[in-house]
Amino acid sequence: MRLKRFFPSLVSGLLLGFAYPSYPEFPTGLLAWFAFVPIFVNTSRIKDLKTYFLMTIPVFLISGSLDFWWTALFSWTALLVCLTTQIWGVYLPLFLHYFVKRRYGWRISLILLPFYWTLIDWLIHQLPHTLQVNNIAYTQANNIWLIQFSDMTGMWGITFSLICVNCLIAHAISFEDKLIFKWMRLVPVLLIFGGMLTYSFWVYKVKSSVVLGSERNTTKVAIVQTNIDSYSTDSTKESNVFNEIVQMSDSIVGKNKPDLIVLPEGAVALPLFQNKSLLDFTKKAIASWQTSVAIGFVEYPDTIKRNIFKNNALVFTPQLATYWDSLKVKPEDVKVYQKEYGLPFVEVMPYCDDCQTLTGVQMQKGKDTWIFQYNNDEGEISKVALTICWEQMYPQKLASLVGEGAEFIALMNNDAWFGTSAGAKQLQSFTRMRAIENRRSFVRCSNGGISCFIDPYGQISGRLPWFTSTIGLQEVIKVNKISFYTKYPFLFVKLIAILLGVLLLYFERLKRKVINQNSTKI
Repeated sequence: MRLKRFFPSLVSGLLLGFAYPSYPEFPTGLLAWFAFVPIFVNTSRIKDLKTYFLMTIPVFLISGSLDFWWTALFSWTALLVCLTTQIWGVYLPLFLHYFVKRRYGWRISLILLPFYWTLIDWLIHQLPHTLQVNNIAYTQANNIWLIQFSDMTGMWGITFSLICVNCLIAHAISFEDKLIFKWMRLVPVLLIFGGMLTYSFWVYKVKSSVVLGSERNTTKVAIVQTNIDSYSTDSTKESNVFNEIVQMSDSIVGKNKPDLIVLPEGAVALPLFQNKSLLDFTKKAIASWQTSVAIGFVEYPDTIKRNIFKNNALVFTPQLATYWDSLKVKPEDVKVYQKEYGLPFVEVMPYCDDCQTLTGVQMQKGKDTWIFQYNNDEGEISKVALTICWEQMYPQKLASLVGEGAEFIALMNNDAWFGTSAGAKQLQSFTRMRAIENRRSFVRCSNGGISCFIDPYGQISGRLPWFTSTIGLQEVIKVNKISFYTKYPFLFVKLIAILLGVLLLYFERLKRKVINQNSTKI
């Protein structure tokens, strides 16, 4: 096999790899809209499986390496685990495409491909070992002017649109006729982009009340960004983090008192309810500030074996702090959110909840979805959902929080180990997609960064400088209206499954009709 035959694989791999949001300063996501065209066209005439496999698998080896390179900053083992466990799920739709192509022909297979690619993406997303990072839809995380429609379809509508456009372009350029006819066959592509842009303009500039509702109030929220990794082994880490938090919280309350202060994931590296002196200090501080605080903290079911932990968060209100002792409140009486989805292989071990991870720890998963309420000085009530770090990668999780009544979401992160690499940049981009899907503001607080505010259109504001102990303060839009996707998070996937079934029945019937006609002629 000549090496030049791999050139389309190389091109597709590079285009797809650079399309992921590793470089938000540049609109590289646009590359994904035609990234697969070279490999689609090049494999149109391949008839044997071995050649097809050898010519298509490099696409995902190359793109996966470009997408996951930043994990090597944590360890080379992390990069190897990512590549060996993740690319097969992304490759599966293209692998299946070979068999569909053999049965129905190349052009019909392009019609079916967007449907089963979307379904496979959704199914792979449900598997415990999936990191979610390299889902094709995430290439558009920073192109928010193209993905506003995801408030109806979720990220799966983005996947479907991307593959549709790639298939339409490949189909158009495969015909050997005049250039004018090739361009005419691209009209559906222009209609897709026109529809996406028109919807974005309509909901943002013309009729924002359709997605945000007519009543939009705000709440003043402060971000306290520490500059210490919660998972570092520094012996002075815990006291340093605590001192930073107290000093910055004192400062912001004294200068411009917020309604809510949000801290990073595990900001209190000690078990809050298992350490009496820490709890007493926290109650006293919050009572004096008269400001609610979203606190992330750990809890150890066994105080001796600290390899098993719970990743918790709660909104500690001044009322709770003031009346804790007089009402004889016990820790088990307090509503606490427990992280449900951890980072596979690092916090939780896929397919074995009771097994230690590669890092030697084990996170116990939570199950309950809590919405926290707090009051401002005027007595106005705000409803916020807390979610922790990797949970932002699970759209159905965020949809459930909003469905329970959250007016906005506070996302508490530990991103410090990413450094200033593409890892933290990608996660910030993914948060933007969750904001658009659910039409909710996000208060993104991370130790070391990236900390910022994201509005219901995915627009970023108030971003804090990386690896700096600092504070952010902003009025956050509260929304009560529920997006179509939030109401029906699985509807688009179900519709795609039904349409795929109808198309398969139609093409199967058509194929049998052709076979019967040929038999009659013989």
